[in-house]
Amino acid sequence: MKPERLTGIIVGIGFVSFLLVLWLVVSEVFLRPTCPDLLGIPACYAVLTAYGVATCAAWFPGSRAATVLFYLGAGAALAIAIWLSSCELGGTGSCPSFEGLPMCFTSLLGSSTMLALDLIRRRL
Repeated sequence: MKPERLTGIIVGIGFVSFLLVLWLVVSEVFLRPTCPDLLGIPACYAVLTAYGVATCAAWFPGSRAATVLFYLGAGAALAIAIWLSSCELGGTGSCPSFEGLPMCFTSLLGSSTMLALDLIRRRL
């Protein structure tokens, strides 16, 4: 597989993840509180920012600044997803769910996949 194709897949995963979290933010703002708190703010705000940064940075894989921003964004999304998933599994917190699936689990999958594909892309 070519690095350009992997870039497209990474950007696609980031964009879909961004849209899913944007849905949570809209729900948080206009309907009812849906996101667990993270350092005093709804976690979905931080996750939305993280996916936005990582997705935009993934478009420029050759730039050093973009690489740093990608790892900061995707790493932050992964760290938050790990934290919230462990809270969900441990029963100490609750993630918003979509069709019964906690969204922190989907964020865990999305962010870890983005990072794994980036590592593969860099080896090619």
